[in-house]
Amino acid sequence: MEPPRKLVWLGDSLDQLTSFPPGVRQRLGFALYQAQIGQKHESAKILHGFAETVWQVRADDLAGTYRAMYVVQLQEAVYVLHAFQKKSKSGIATPQRELNLLRQRLQLSRKLAGKRGEWAMPLQDHVPSSGNVFADLNLPAADDLLAKAELAGKIIAEIQRRRLTQTQAAAILGIDQPKISALKQGKLSAFSIERLMRFLLLLGRDIQITVKGKAGRRTAARLRVA
Repeated sequence: MEPPRKLVWLGDSLDQLTSFPPGVRQRLGFALYQAQIGQKHESAKILHGFAETVWQVRADDLAGTYRAMYVVQLQEAVYVLHAFQKKSKSGIATPQRELNLLRQRLQLSRKLAGKRGEWAMPLQDHVPSSGNVFADLNLPAADDLLAKAELAGKIIAEIQRRRLTQTQAAAILGIDQPKISALKQGKLSAFSIERLMRFLLLLGRDIQITVKGKAGRRTAARLRVA
């Protein structure tokens, strides 16, 4: 997998996504993390009609469908263009007002990408990520969620590399197929870090743990997966 790209929230996309239910935030946060490492969430689809490739990811709950849109091919960052809830149970088309807003945000992403790094400066029209999408989304235990996402990304990459079906992967990992689906959707709270590491071992991947001193600028130590 490639090193994670930077993540940039445009307009009010972060505020919108942070207002979603915690389970939805977790799944969409995982989808955006996958975009950072060059993977595609299983719900990802292309929105047509734009000069750039705009991806949409979605998560459902009893209140409706929640969507987030992003673009990845501009320089070294993933730009989150928009997020909104679609309460209607009928129709799958993106409303015209949302499409118009996406076009405005795409113009902004082109401008920021053209500055070659200057987008990292805090401005009103965009917010650079903290480096942890789950912390951005105000989710509890965000560091643990990021570690789980890093492990889950490697598990998914290995399943894809070996071209395993969900049924085949479930048999190797000793779990049922719905748990494979939950993992791919980003339902990370259903899995412990230890269990995800065990999955990697069962898939034939070595795990090496290195312990080192905490960086001086951080107030707490953290777990990261290389």
